[in-house]
Amino acid sequence: MKELWAVILALVLIPGDASGEPLTIDQAVNPLGTQALTLSPDGKHIVGIGYNGTNTSLILYDTETLTPRLLSEGKRVMEGYWIFHKAPRAVSWVDNEVLAVDYGIEAESIQLDGKKVADLGEAVIGNAERGNALSPNLLVYTDQEDGDVGLVNARTGAMKKFSYPRGKAIKWAFDKRGELRAVTLVNSAFWKDVSKVSNWYKRSAGAEWEKLAEFAVTDDYWMPMYVPDEADTLVVSSRSGRDTYAIYAYDTKNRALGELMAGHPTQDILDVNGIDQTSFEQVTTRGMMPQQVWFNPAWHAVQLAIDKALPQRYNQITGNPKGMVLVHSSSDIDPGSWYLVDMATGMMRLVAVAKPKLAGADMRPMETLTYAAADGLNIPAFLTRPAGKKGAVPLVVLIHGGPTARDYWGWNAEVQILAAHGYAVFQPQFRGSSGFGRRFQEAGFGQWGLAMQDDISAGVEYLIKQGIADPKRICIAGASYGGYAALWGLVKTPDLYQCGVSFAGVSDIEFMFHDSSDRTGSKVMREMMLAHIGDARSNKVRFDDVSPLKHADRIKAPVLIMHGEDDVRVPIAHGQKMKKALEAQQKKVQWLAFEEEGHGLHYVRNEVIYYNTLLEFLDKYIGPSN
Repeated sequence: MKELWAVILALVLIPGDASGEPLTIDQAVNPLGTQALTLSPDGKHIVGIGYNGTNTSLILYDTETLTPRLLSEGKRVMEGYWIFHKAPRAVSWVDNEVLAVDYGIEAESIQLDGKKVADLGEAVIGNAERGNALSPNLLVYTDQEDGDVGLVNARTGAMKKFSYPRGKAIKWAFDKRGELRAVTLVNSAFWKDVSKVSNWYKRSAGAEWEKLAEFAVTDDYWMPMYVPDEADTLVVSSRSGRDTYAIYAYDTKNRALGELMAGHPTQDILDVNGIDQTSFEQVTTRGMMPQQVWFNPAWHAVQLAIDKALPQRYNQITGNPKGMVLVHSSSDIDPGSWYLVDMATGMMRLVAVAKPKLAGADMRPMETLTYAAADGLNIPAFLTRPAGKKGAVPLVVLIHGGPTARDYWGWNAEVQILAAHGYAVFQPQFRGSSGFGRRFQEAGFGQWGLAMQDDISAGVEYLIKQGIADPKRICIAGASYGGYAALWGLVKTPDLYQCGVSFAGVSDIEFMFHDSSDRTGSKVMREMMLAHIGDARSNKVRFDDVSPLKHADRIKAPVLIMHGEDDVRVPIAHGQKMKKALEAQQKKVQWLAFEEEGHGLHYVRNEVIYYNTLLEFLDKYIGPSN
């Protein structure tokens, strides 16, 4: 029987990713489509969030017919002194008849006819009782800013607020009955930048809190995930004594890590299903490509069949392995499609797509590669090439922000727009990037403008030697830290690039420590900056040596600087100072400021302006493929 439905499933006609016309900017940024779908516990309904071009709505599907029905639409409301657009941002099933809906600053439960049932605090965290999908009890934020949480009955609205020692909660762990039993807190000293992270535990729901461990905020500390029935035991995430995050049992009596429950030598364990059972059902990792490993035989068989039917994609499955299964399928050439599979018949039906306006557009695959840095460290990277081009092509070196962040394999609007217009796109995951192990991340500490930048340069030189990149047509671009790296690349290796683009980029590290950003107002963020970047107060010369602002005279290539006027992470003063310095040196600089935008772009109209400006700039100085 299993073999039969697997074969049927593999033969179902699936809408393909056939090559077509080049992607347009309007297609890529059009928000029309489905944002999320989730299957009811009994498999009879699917609820989703969609955008129809003017408003966000809750949509309900009957799984028999897949006929959509509008539950509610976003609307302008006034509550007390607040006026806001109340539109769904997230939705989940409480049971088969009740939904929990997040609206950004508040949450509520509703019936399947759209009628409100109860208030649920500020935001829903998830089900309170593991192993009981039909329990009305939910874990919710009662105050997101302070990290306060509570338990609420989604059918009655009855709320129980949890209490714990003083501090801001950043992680919680509950037992299967929904009782808060472990918490990670952050406390900062009043007069100086010294913050402590502490882990606390209760041996039973009515017991007193006891401190298990305390760390500096810059330490590599463990955090609780779940409280099992086994006495004196926690399930925690830690990379103590290893390079990647793994799942451990923790002995609360002896205050020590115990048995390794799940781990991977080169990839972090990001998520675990079945954590409340004697053995895990599934774990998720994400190296250069995302990966799911099922230990449950029934779900493993389903995953194999789905992956056969939808190859070269990341297929996330939920539901009942003997009933209805909802598949969210995405890839580097598809931002997401949802399929419903009837496990009894093997029939697969398309429910919705994330971006229907992309239909008929050619998408380019993301390749993965590794190259050697100047000191021999292996650097992972992504490369996306334009269609139908042979030989060396113009290259855009696209640097991610953070820098303790990373790029991911998956559909990326900016990458696809650039590739559609004839440019290869190179995304190096330089040292200091997260997700590739502790040693790799820590290798970037204190290396702004130094080894981190050398890793980028080494990747560009590698592509030139491989005959992939045209050495006379290369531009470096990025946002936030990526904007800094783009500007510094033009200073440090002025002959390597023919142009540079900085969006919301840091222009001076020393200034970053006392600008008007949200970083300088946070003790924790200041401590992290001191640990990961260095102390500008005691080593100003060191930061001046790698400051684009203070070395604008060394830049040869034209520069495009773009910035949001309301940016609180990297204030627009960074861009303005850099523009002024370049103009004082009579350099070619183009400036674009976005009204009502912060550390990124929120409005579609501004996305269109951004991409048109970017492409015009690139076409002028490095030209697309012919």
